Amino acid sequence: METKSRGSIIYVLAAILILAGLISAIVGEMRSPEVAVIYDADNPMSANPYSVDLEFALMDADENEFTIAQFEGQVRVVNFWATWCPPCRDEIPDFQAFHEKYEDQGVKIIGIALDEQGAEIVQPFVEEMNMTYLSLIDTTQKAATEFGGIYGIPTTFIIDREGMVRKKHVGYMSYENLESAVLPLLANQAD
Repeated sequence: METKSRGSIIYVLAAILILAGLISAIVGEMRSPEVAVIYDADNPMSANPYSVDLEFALMDADENEFTIAQFEGQVRVVNFWATWCPPCRDEIPDFQAFHEKYEDQGVKIIGIALDEQGAEIVQPFVEEMNMTYLSLIDTTQKAATEFGGIYGIPTTFIIDREGMVRKKHVGYMSYENLESAVLPLLANQAD
């Protein structure tokens, strides 16, 4: 008798574990299985300059095509984000304020949304957040691949006027982080 109830308990526990695994997989698929959400990463800034192909094209929500290369001569801040990512949402006001202050001084902020639903979900979000800096959409993570892969979001790359990646920041990036990463490039290249 005891063996029967022990066997029943094992079957029930196995069923619960399988169900939990399925729910976890479904929720993970909905969020995006290829990236993690990161508020802060250990040692988030890298300083070894390297080049990436900036000629790949992405569309904005209005289906206008852009390349990051077309903004050569400007310091480019490329921020990978998603609408479902809490630290991405939290840093957007800082990126917007930075854009408003420095866009006329040779800085181009380019947001790249990794949402699989594309413009359908990104455009209303951009409007809701009052984002006036360029927001492109990468449903296939083509841009993320060109940058060597994105393993957590938000991830921000600082690219100098010549197209070299000077810094990579994984996790939430504040206005102060942006200034400390970008302003030296403006000062060094103003000469």
